[in-house]
Amino acid sequence: MKILLTFDYELYFGESTGTQQLCMIRPTDELIKIAARHGVAFSFFADCGYLARLEQLKDNDNNLNEDYQAAASQLKQLATKGHDVQLHIHPHWEDSSYSNKGWKMDISRYRLHQFPAKEIERIISDYAAVLTRITGQALHTFRAGGWCLQPFDALSASLKKAGIRAESSVFREGYEKSEHYFYDFRNCPDKDWWRFEADPVTENENGSFIEIPIHSLRVSPLFYWKLYLLGRLNPSYHKPIGDGKPMLSKGYKKRLLTQYTKQVLSVDGYNARLLQRETDRLNKKGSSCLVVIGHPKALSPYSLKMIDEYIARNKGKHRFITYSEFIKEHAR
Repeated sequence: MKILLTFDYELYFGESTGTQQLCMIRPTDELIKIAARHGVAFSFFADCGYLARLEQLKDNDNNLNEDYQAAASQLKQLATKGHDVQLHIHPHWEDSSYSNKGWKMDISRYRLHQFPAKEIERIISDYAAVLTRITGQALHTFRAGGWCLQPFDALSASLKKAGIRAESSVFREGYEKSEHYFYDFRNCPDKDWWRFEADPVTENENGSFIEIPIHSLRVSPLFYWKLYLLGRLNPSYHKPIGDGKPMLSKGYKKRLLTQYTKQVLSVDGYNARLLQRETDRLNKKGSSCLVVIGHPKALSPYSLKMIDEYIARNKGKHRFITYSEFIKEHAR
């Protein structure tokens, strides 16, 4: 089975964004060490809105210049070491500002679709160009910020111009409709990957794009109660390295603790505990591909240990690949 370990490289987007050093640089350095130790490569989706704002403002602020240089250096290092660094867009950076108190997030336009068509085209073009300038790597895969991908036809032409051939935001049965989020993946194919054209959840064998979905699973509230207790008993082991706070939908925590929920398979924090179980289950089922998501900001000492052990246990049984390798193997 092909396994893609993927990481969204970004700050937090709530009132406390956290620092770049703890949310991005330090945990990604740990991932680089793990990958080198096992001879595998990961795929990173870099928040290009953040990089674009740093690039715009860095000449007028020493702190932002230092952040830009550190992020650019690390992303170049990732590309040089064979990791994928691909396109991730959170467009609310267009409306966010910086002062000596840090970033002030304006998430009133969190989805690309909340911008006029011409602005969508500019944002995708500009953000893709920033990342290409930094890494020198060709872009081919996209992940939408907050999984807010639909309606896809508002994005498709601009993504094609940026060189995008693959997409990896969809997860089976995923659905959210709230003030800041909208995505509806409930009717996506029950397949490891598929081609599409106008809508990522509608297969089209002649489609221009490949959808490589993130694996999802149904999680019991007992799992999150256990996480809550472990976090209280051993906070240094289970607390995220990132020092910000997540932007959560209203009632999200209550849902996790009171009902079964559909979740992406993640290596963030205690969620990494589910990784081996799901890998074994999918391998037994005969699946050909598994996409796992993570965020450097949400990794903990526990999850880093689990990632290390997971790769050591599985690298002789399965192939750890990047999107570049996947696309090359499925090119037409």
